[in-house]
Amino acid sequence: MSSAWPGSVAVTRDELIARALAFPAAQEDYPFGDDLLTVKVGGRVFAWIPLGETGWLGRGARVAVKLPPDLVAELCDAFPDQVSSARPLDERYWLAVRVGTSMPESEMAELLAMSYNEVVQHLPRRHRPN
Repeated sequence: MSSAWPGSVAVTRDELIARALAFPAAQEDYPFGDDLLTVKVGGRVFAWIPLGETGWLGRGARVAVKLPPDLVAELCDAFPDQVSSARPLDERYWLAVRVGTSMPESEMAELLAMSYNEVVQHLPRRHRPN
């Protein structure tokens, strides 16, 4: 991850959803109702995307991604206005990122890829995408 998020085109929620669903074997699911999209691989969530403007991740469009604990802490410290730990998920591993702010599309894509890879590497081999 770069150390600064330069002002550039930010990703929209629709673009974020399309990007998340483009990963191999990614599936959308709505186990908590129509207003919370979960994107899964091998039956495990790698992205939580609330479809409303308010919800358990806070006000405004947000996405929660799973990352290594040291990176979650680093990003929360470096960008307190754009990211936070994703309550009520395990705050050591889940980061809530504001969508449509100053985070460029490339950075959001990198976070999604890291989340996808974090989940895939912990799946049993038989559940991993080819």
